[in-house]
Amino acid sequence: MGSLRLTGWASAQRGYPAAAAPEWGVRRRPHRCCYGVPLPRPRCAPSPAPAVASSLGVGAAGHLRTGAEHEWLWDCRGARDYAREMEVAVRVVQVACTLCQRVQDSLLHPSADAGGCVHSKLDRSPVTVADWGVQAIVSWLLSNSFHDENISIVAEEDDETLSSSDGVALLESVVEAVNGCLVEAPKYGLRSPEKELEAHDVIQAIRKCSSSGGPKGRFWVLDPVDGTLGFVRGDQYAIALALIEDGEVILGVLGCPNYPMKKEWLNYHQKYYRLMSKVAPPPLGSWHKGCVMYAQKGCGQAWMQPLVHDFGKVDWRHPREIQVSSISDPLSATFCEPVEKANSSHSFTAGLAHSVGLRTQPLRVYSMVKYAAIARGDAEIFMKFARTGYKEKIWDHAAGVVIIQEAGGVVTDAGGRQLDFSRGIYLEGLDRGIIACSGALLHRRILDAVDASWNSSTL
Repeated sequence: MGSLRLTGWASAQRGYPAAAAPEWGVRRRPHRCCYGVPLPRPRCAPSPAPAVASSLGVGAAGHLRTGAEHEWLWDCRGARDYAREMEVAVRVVQVACTLCQRVQDSLLHPSADAGGCVHSKLDRSPVTVADWGVQAIVSWLLSNSFHDENISIVAEEDDETLSSSDGVALLESVVEAVNGCLVEAPKYGLRSPEKELEAHDVIQAIRKCSSSGGPKGRFWVLDPVDGTLGFVRGDQYAIALALIEDGEVILGVLGCPNYPMKKEWLNYHQKYYRLMSKVAPPPLGSWHKGCVMYAQKGCGQAWMQPLVHDFGKVDWRHPREIQVSSISDPLSATFCEPVEKANSSHSFTAGLAHSVGLRTQPLRVYSMVKYAAIARGDAEIFMKFARTGYKEKIWDHAAGVVIIQEAGGVVTDAGGRQLDFSRGIYLEGLDRGIIACSGALLHRRILDAVDASWNSSTL
């Protein structure tokens, strides 16, 4: 089996410096809020959990520190304090996005020895160096940030292929990709390992992501590369990380490396960006090719920031609040559906769209970028109706659901019930399909149309 060589990733400068101090903060507003901007003067955050203090640069008095001038606070009124979890999650997803961008560039512009970089799982879906690399990085960084070797993570990939005798060269590529990003962790405000991870360390990090979820306790949910088919084609994909506590999604982070900060770049930016990057690499911050979105349950707001890979640093100072569209007329609404036909019915969603008066052509998008599109107002409706025998997994929805809800949208199953993330790795008890809308009016119309059409469907 050939290996994917990612040249230039691992520089000779592998001294693994200490983590840069985080820049996390909020400004208190008259209503419920989470806002990542600097406070005008030092203020105290709630006392941090000792496990995370040294990793995040938290001082002895319990302040999130960025230096002598500022201290930072994540303020979400009406909700429990998850400041540290949110900060770490966003930073970790930023690192993961960088790894994915590098691997995707190697896929699109392969070197002579880059064969065998895309593999097939048992369900024939593709898996790449990025899938395993992101899972290893997220596992290692979460465990390190919270000083918890037994941190619970539900994730999509296993190590069977990498641990086999045929996976030696592939494992080498994954290890190289992981170390090439971890050495840069301080740029993201996270700690690097004291020395490079060996193959067994990477395998162990991947194996840690073996939780089965459930109704009790706390666990992270990770989809390392959601939309791998889009990823290998140079199209849309997402890195999705969520925190679930006692069966409820508490926070979600979506990394969308090919989803531009500005909607007007959406239709042409990918090919244009790749073309122009060959001619002359753009300066940092000039393009904002991708973004990271994040939200916490109960805050009533969701946020977006550019990628560190594009912007040059984690941009806590100028996050952009995102909101769902105000469009309620079906004639003007845009609906999203999966690109793949293998596990969803395009004909049924097309019939539903016609019955409620939707006239705009569907936006077929790989991955949880569909959730991102609705959360920031680029589309109004997402419908997915699985074919018989297909079961939805929690990692394909958890992060996107909480981001849409906090941005002002509605997500339920086709019976109008909340999605249940408390029953293991699958969304058990799902009524027919999943419907996400920018508002209650459109959502109600879709639910009614499903009820009217379902008996005549072949799903």
